[in-house]
Amino acid sequence: MQALTNRYLGAAAFAAGWLATTPALATQAINAADDTHYSTKTPYRYIPTEFTPAPPGYRPTLVQFVGRHGSRHLSSAKYDKTLFELLSIAEERGQLTEAGRTLKQEIAQLIAVQEDVYGELSILGGEELHAIGERLAERFPEIFEKGRPIIAHATYKDRTPQSRDHFLSGLQSALGEATPPIDARQYAKGRDPYLRPYDLASRYRDYKSSGEWQAVIDAYLDQRSETDAFARDIIGQFIDDELFAELERGELALEDAKGRVALATPTDAANNLYQLYIISPNIEREGEFDFGRYFSEEQLAWYEDLDLMETFYAKGPSLTSSNLPREIAAPMVKELITSTDEALAQKSASGIFNFSHAELIMPLAAYLEIEGADESQDDPAQVSATWNGKAITAMAANIQWVLYQNDGGDDTLVKMLHNEREIAFPLPTEHYPYYDWESVKTYYADKVNQSGIALDNTLDDDIEALKNDF
Repeated sequence: MQALTNRYLGAAAFAAGWLATTPALATQAINAADDTHYSTKTPYRYIPTEFTPAPPGYRPTLVQFVGRHGSRHLSSAKYDKTLFELLSIAEERGQLTEAGRTLKQEIAQLIAVQEDVYGELSILGGEELHAIGERLAERFPEIFEKGRPIIAHATYKDRTPQSRDHFLSGLQSALGEATPPIDARQYAKGRDPYLRPYDLASRYRDYKSSGEWQAVIDAYLDQRSETDAFARDIIGQFIDDELFAELERGELALEDAKGRVALATPTDAANNLYQLYIISPNIEREGEFDFGRYFSEEQLAWYEDLDLMETFYAKGPSLTSSNLPREIAAPMVKELITSTDEALAQKSASGIFNFSHAELIMPLAAYLEIEGADESQDDPAQVSATWNGKAITAMAANIQWVLYQNDGGDDTLVKMLHNEREIAFPLPTEHYPYYDWESVKTYYADKVNQSGIALDNTLDDDIEALKNDF
């Protein structure tokens, strides 16, 4: 069976109890407006919040940070390229409507903006990361006072080192001359079990391309008529009935820049246009695009639900019968535990910052059991009601562990932030949102071991574990 993006969206394409006394975490975690339909391409929106003071005698001493890159350009010439080619064919044949001419001009403008920057951070993305870094330094200046080095990792994709560097510039702007030495690192392609584990896990790749979740979505969509009806309404605005019929019969196969068919059906074309809509707020500094006006509110909500549905099952909490998507985050959690212990014991770092992609943030949030991010769901119709993907993994989404030590340095607490808001660990505590570090470490270490990842694994060990066990 083909992936959902091929068949339906386009060939392109807490635990309860102790939480009763904590704030409404799911509500707190949402920092994305619900009146848009940008799915996981939603730009980062910071909501100021009051932080809970630490217990007397404790000071912040270390921060662990895992974040998604900021808002970006289109990842490649795909949705824009193939739609432009479809409209060009229509124009050459005299089958283009007036709305189609307008859309073709808009896509031409978009392509001009994207030239030479596909896959890279946008101006807004740089601003997002700079501001997050600046706020972190202003919020926890004590962490950096002793001059311990800052360690910052990124993946091999351009947008993550770009995000790292903008974040670091924000730290530096707030800390000034007090900025500690910075050790900026980048994992090599194919050698990154922490920030891109999905590249290495062969069983996961099979699951993503042909897992049981696809049959679940197929069965759901077989009962619905919206996809075909909406595609006709949307694409029928731009081309005449004759060309639309060709699309329906599968007589066109338009390829992306990598030579893969990315538009072969009306549903492909409609989804490609939706993808241009959801990337447009990411590049608002480069140009104004209003692709949303070609959709009704109902249609935008439908395409967003489909986009979130596929993301949820392929990369998130998924079905109750499969822990595989979340399990690939186990090496990253192991690394968080061991590098935290090492930094605390050796006083070797003030902050450890990791810049990755949505494909890590989603399973990581589920693995850590962040409320609202970890609930599996067998009913596709309920995914958007139980999993707010655009809040969990918006552009520049981040998870932070902030470590606090008492004056004697013999006791350590930790609190967790999601998108700069205090949230709960899946453990009891008498000092919410502060938790005993040893308890948190033990909880996740046991979980990591059950996932087949040993705490003393080397990077090579983790690479082999992903290749062989995931």
